[in-house]
Amino acid sequence: MTKKPFIVFGLVLVFLAVLIPLWAFTTDGDPAKGRMEVPENLKKGQTLFDTNCGTCHKMAQAASLGVQGPDLDAAFASAREVGMDGDTIEGIVKAQVENPRPSPEGYPGVSMPANIVEGNDLEDVAAYVAAYAGVPGAKPPKAPGVGPGAQVYANNGCGSCHTFAAAESAGQLGPNLDDVIPAMSQAEIKESIIDPNAQKAKGYENQVMPDRFDSIPPDQLNQLIEFLTKYAAGSKSGS
Repeated sequence: MTKKPFIVFGLVLVFLAVLIPLWAFTTDGDPAKGRMEVPENLKKGQTLFDTNCGTCHKMAQAASLGVQGPDLDAAFASAREVGMDGDTIEGIVKAQVENPRPSPEGYPGVSMPANIVEGNDLEDVAAYVAAYAGVPGAKPPKAPGVGPGAQVYANNGCGSCHTFAAAESAGQLGPNLDDVIPAMSQAEIKESIIDPNAQKAKGYENQVMPDRFDSIPPDQLNQLIEFLTKYAAGSKSGS
């Protein structure tokens, strides 16, 4: 008779041990809202997405605004509403990457290249998209704690195109900011943001940077410039 309360208490502890991590992941600890530590495979998946996918696909959590491919939030939001789970979304992403829809006749560059990521990289990208695409309230994760400019960088999707170590971004479409920023004045950096095609970086003459960044509020633009100049690799102000 005296053992029963201890058995019940033990079952309660087991239940809480399972419930609390799930609660942390799905409520205030929702990684889609940047409020908890993100698993390593999702961190890697985001980096791979930024490098390979964000230039063509829009997705709020990645702060990517690509228009060549489908808006992934729009594509999966309705599916989530009717009960599609993350495993199913992950499977769809894998299938689309491995066997993308053929290009329309006469437009060979419109279709996504087959196997743009493969193996474990594909697993991580699919898990990342499945975790965040179409999730209500998803937004860019909290940036590394190196000042408010880092969050401006994240919120505007700079990492989708640029590598910058301080922001933990690895985009490849545009110049590596750790390489080019140390040689630029703040005025040049500002011009490259608000009028990006006025003077293009060597080797990137054929790339088109969006011109939407002239809408960044002045205080945030100044924070972004300060962040870039202070933390670019090789920058005297960051040493």
